[in-house]
Amino acid sequence: MKKNEIKQIKESDLPPFLRAIWRVSPERMRIQIMLASIICCCALSPRIRVKYCYDPGYHMLVANLLCIGRSACGKGVMRWIVFLLLGPLIERDNAERRKEQEYKDFCRKKGNVKKELPDEPLTVVRYMQNITVPKLVKRADFMVRRYGDPLSFFIFSDELAMLTKGSGKEREEREAVGRTSYMLGEMYVRETLYQDGYNAMVDINTASVVCGQEYALRKYIGDSAIMGGDAGRNIIVRMDGGLGEEAPVILPFTEEEEALIESTTNQLMRETYTEDDKLQPIYKVDMSWLDGDVERWCAAQRDLVDKGAGAAHDSFYKRSSSSSFRLATMIYHLWGEKEEVQESVRKFYYWAAQFILDGQLDHWGQRFNELASSESGCSERQPTLYDQLPKRFTRDQVCQLVDKLKLGTEGRKFIYKWKTKKRWIKEVEKDVYEKK
Repeated sequence: MKKNEIKQIKESDLPPFLRAIWRVSPERMRIQIMLASIICCCALSPRIRVKYCYDPGYHMLVANLLCIGRSACGKGVMRWIVFLLLGPLIERDNAERRKEQEYKDFCRKKGNVKKELPDEPLTVVRYMQNITVPKLVKRADFMVRRYGDPLSFFIFSDELAMLTKGSGKEREEREAVGRTSYMLGEMYVRETLYQDGYNAMVDINTASVVCGQEYALRKYIGDSAIMGGDAGRNIIVRMDGGLGEEAPVILPFTEEEEALIESTTNQLMRETYTEDDKLQPIYKVDMSWLDGDVERWCAAQRDLVDKGAGAAHDSFYKRSSSSSFRLATMIYHLWGEKEEVQESVRKFYYWAAQFILDGQLDHWGQRFNELASSESGCSERQPTLYDQLPKRFTRDQVCQLVDKLKLGTEGRKFIYKWKTKKRWIKEVEKDVYEKK
């Protein structure tokens, strides 16, 4: 499916909860705020599971949003939406942090008399703005020790540069956690030799909304992150408008909208915790009705790769689809999982998958292909090999263009696939071909 065939998402395509947020949001930021809102809902719903057609196991609904823009461009609206929607979770976390502080105060009064100290409380804190990997491992382990199952963390930062600080070892640890925190069941193991280190094998799952400037993004998503898969795990959006634009203004909610937002976020919390502080049973959302659309969109991307779209396209489309599928699942759940809304959710999936892919290719596609070309000769993002050929072409033309684009394979292999497997071309005379 081509980029210009994807229609923009509209207010009417969203459930009432998101329509309220869409209405009050500044026009040039509606898409960004809408995506952040869905991710916040995902963070409130760690007991939801969904089966993705290309994976054997179930997914937890986690996704990561990077909001990039100039200084004072209005990125602060993300703090507003995060605090608005995650209020119940933050309140719960604050109570848990008070337990931690009370325990520290008690230990301080007792001094070194450790035999008189009670066991450390198994607190569960899920919202954070900055955290070290050892602390994250401890919190993830405490979750399982207290509840028996992992939950998701939510990370918010209105300054991306804060997440790039630290030694090289610290950044390497954060990258390693990032590679396992996107998929449920991918365990992270931390082993240390020093006595006070916290060692555990944990299942860390993180959703995030992070804001920052372009220079910090280049440091946060460097070459190793681009090639290692970290880039593909992020949805990236631009926040800055044109120069000299008036500051964005958030409209007030109506009383009905305020009540809807409060009731929805509280309901999502109740779907996670029981009144006696246990976990609700895992809830599986049936999204099998969307599997055919996922397969069709992915097949269209593979066709583009077969036409010579490049290694970046081949890498990024897969997680673009996965992230879009998770967001679509959350929207379907917010709609009440009714059959009559499936067409709206289907449209959202197609739009979001392409939107996410385009953002990743725009920011990291060229660099990915440059790095990959040193190993396999992939090209930069540009019209595909197939699209650059005329209606009728020869084998020599294909071979010459393959060499020019540095695609790292033989022209005859493209011709064989296009003619025999895809049936996109026919041979009209020896070594002369025509597009169908």
